[in-house]
Amino acid sequence: MIKDTTPASGTATWVVADVTYEAPLDSRLLAADIFTADRIRVGNAYPRQRNLHGYYWMASTGTHVWHESLLERDSLMRLDYSVDIIAIAAQPVKLTASDGTVHYPDFLALDAAGTQTVYDVKPLTRVDERARQQFEWTRAVCEQVGWNYRVLTELPTQERVNLTWLAQFRQTPNYAGHEAESAVLRALTPGWTIADAVAHMPAQSTPRARSRVFHLLWTRALDCDLSGRLSDTTPVRRGIRSQREDLTDARA
Repeated sequence: MIKDTTPASGTATWVVADVTYEAPLDSRLLAADIFTADRIRVGNAYPRQRNLHGYYWMASTGTHVWHESLLERDSLMRLDYSVDIIAIAAQPVKLTASDGTVHYPDFLALDAAGTQTVYDVKPLTRVDERARQQFEWTRAVCEQVGWNYRVLTELPTQERVNLTWLAQFRQTPNYAGHEAESAVLRALTPGWTIADAVAHMPAQSTPRARSRVFHLLWTRALDCDLSGRLSDTTPVRRGIRSQREDLTDARA
């Protein structure tokens, strides 16, 4: 447990290309690009362990990112879908308090707006008083440095199931191309469903058209309610990405 909650007395340690760096917890860390750092801590692997290590391929960055549990993998998938991530590092930095207590945040990411965000991932059942104190100290550190800070827990079950399904279509081979995407978006009218989008998607087969529509849902060219079960009758609408591109075109 972190006893000294004064961030100014602590340090940050990170590794890039086998070189270790250490610096005080202040705004100069923003220029250190820690979102590209190597893993400073590698979790132990052992037989029958319950937290599964692995790599998740992020479509937003085109890179594999290490995770230490399935909840961390789901969190990476969630960020890949919902945040415009440019770069992200796993276990990127060791934060040391003045009493010697250390904390390793799970991820640090840079988004398209230039914001750097530190993420901690924790099952909701394990968010106890000790964890809350750690979160409070980490949040104070992030405020001092200029990082944003978020704690991620489990998604609602149906939303996680839907995102897991859409993530299967995140790879670019499922992209129909700009002309096909534009044709679907131009034809889109209120009340459209996934089945309508599939019917209007240029493709050699219905399964191929369906894969392309799911890719548009993943990339947020189309949006739908992820709180319910996905089916052909699920309503779809213009997504935030296509709305943003429309606004950009209007300003040009």
